[in-house]
Amino acid sequence: MVKVLRNLATSRVMDLLGIVIIFICAFLSGYLFESLNDVTHWGHWAIFVPFGLISAFDACMSIMSTRLVGRFSNWGNWIGVPEIILGCIIDYLLGNHGAILTYPISFIIQIWAIKTWTNSDKFKKSNLMNTAKGKILFVFLSLLSLLFSFGINYIGYGQLNSSDSVLYVLTSFVFGISLIANIMNAMKISTQWKFWLLYDFIQLAKAFSQFNFANVGKYIYYILMALAGNAYWGKDAE
Repeated sequence: MVKVLRNLATSRVMDLLGIVIIFICAFLSGYLFESLNDVTHWGHWAIFVPFGLISAFDACMSIMSTRLVGRFSNWGNWIGVPEIILGCIIDYLLGNHGAILTYPISFIIQIWAIKTWTNSDKFKKSNLMNTAKGKILFVFLSLLSLLFSFGINYIGYGQLNSSDSVLYVLTSFVFGISLIANIMNAMKISTQWKFWLLYDFIQLAKAFSQFNFANVGKYIYYILMALAGNAYWGKDAE
């Protein structure tokens, strides 16, 4: 099974499958051909902005960023830079008011990752988690990231009302997990894949609860991708 997952991590067919799944899910969800006007109602000019297609393109960049990082390619971190900028704009327009504060943090971490990966051997991972200090740092990092996420999202949302409270909690928790994973990626720690796996399972549960079966398919793919990344990073690639 580990060998199969490691092969999936390097499979170009899996790359293409992920992109196909994104467009199919966007189509089935009904937003692939939405315009910016459907989301913001800013005026007739917004009709000409293909918001759905742009969102699907952003999701494809996210997939390729993760796929390339999964096989130790720094190009994955580089692709993550424009994806974060575009993702921030999309999330904010869709109602995530904390995006304007949280995404710049992700941007800084992404630049950190590029620098770290550039200055290290391609397949050399950090062994920090194999030390006692590393495990203590892991616990501290996890708690600090979650507290930071809830705090900065609270500032971003401002005065919460009943309609925002559930979205605030879910957004804060999910961002906290992704923050931990992104920091670990910047430090080239393989444990990041376990956090991405947790992140994807939460998103899968959310999709089930909303009866959004298009997203169910998408996050099943993401879970498989995280498992493949974990298997590939579990042993130095050849």
